Order: sequence, then structure tokens, then C-alpha cells
Amino acid sequence: MKFKFLKLAVIGLTLTIGGIANAGLIYDNGGPSTYSAYSIGSSETADDFILATAYDINSVEFYFQNFNGITGWGQDITYSFYNDNSGSIGSLIATGNGQNVTAVDSGLAWCCGGNAWEVNFDLASTISLNAGHYWLGLTGASGSSPWWVTTSAISGYSGKINGSTVANDFAFSLSSQDVPEPSTLAIFALGMIGLASRRFKKQ
Repeated sequence: MKFKFLKLAVIGLTLTIGGIANAGLIYDNGGPSTYSAYSIGSSETADDFILATAYDINSVEFYFQNFNGITGWGQDITYSFYNDNSGSIGSLIATGNGQNVTAVDSGLAWCCGGNAWEVNFDLASTISLNAGHYWLGLTGASGSSPWWVTTSAISGYSGKINGSTVANDFAFSLSSQDVPEPSTLAIFALGMIGLASRRFKKQ
């Protein structure tokens, strides 16, 4: 009886662990280039991205400069996620203000003196996206001349500023949790429990 109870408890725990998503980087559009940057103050700058599978997006990283590093910037940012519309920005999915914003000197040069700053922020609430093509827009940064730094990586469509196409992509990445599903590890653990159970009965 005790063994049966223990077995059920272990199985339940294993399934629970198997359902927990693995947090991590799910999209990387490339690091900062020395080419240019575009405004994210009163203007909205956007770039597209493609997800191969469904994810719950929790946070964004991008590269920032304002000719003075981050001096004069209040570390405020407004983000928007959009559907793709044949290479253009489509319908709005979600928007909000970045939370828990942090900024560190990346040590990587940008176009116009000094280094690009690596900015990370959490979304106000998790966004669940299916596999597909989307756009991320950034705006609302305070201070003088806040810029989203470009990347040399070429991925999907060129970026946009206020809906108009520019000849660049932008440096950013997305972090997420997989949509929960039983993991291979959990299935393997169940098999091991079954094998142990058979051996116990033989004894």
C-alpha cells in the first residue's frame, strides 16, 4: 500500500515537472551594428520576427543609445506586438509599458560614438503567440534622441518607422517559456518508475 502511494506521488510530481516550461531565448534578431539607429521617442520603430512554434513571451532585449549612453533616459519604453500583414504591420495584438527595465553597457560599438546599451524589460503581462510572423514596435522613450540600434543581421522584412520601410533591421531578442507540454524527461521518468515497480514486485 505504501509503495502504491509513493508511486502515485512520484508520477504526479513527474508530470508536474514535465509541464513546467523551460524559460530561455526563443528569438534573436542579432546584436548591434555600427551602421545606424532609429528613433523610439515620439516615433514608433518596428521590426518583424518569426516563431517556429507557440511561445509565451515574457521579456524583450534591445540595444539603445542617445548620444550619451543612457544619460537623460528615464528607462521608460512602450512596446507593441502586431500580426504581420504581407510584409506590413498588421493588427495590434498587445501593447504595454516595459517593466523592470535594466540597461548595461554592452561593450559593442554603435554608429555614432560610444557603445550600444543592452536593455532588458519584462512585459506587463505574458503574451501567448502561435507559430507565425509578427512585428515588435518600440516607442515612448523619454529624453533627448532615444535610438533603437540597428543590426547587421538580415531577417525577414526590413524594419519600419511609423509604418514606413527603412533599409535596416534592428537588434533585439525575445525570451519566453514554451507552451507547457509533457517533456521527454517526464516520459523517460515514467518508464523508469514502471521498471522499478516490476522489479519490486518480483522481489
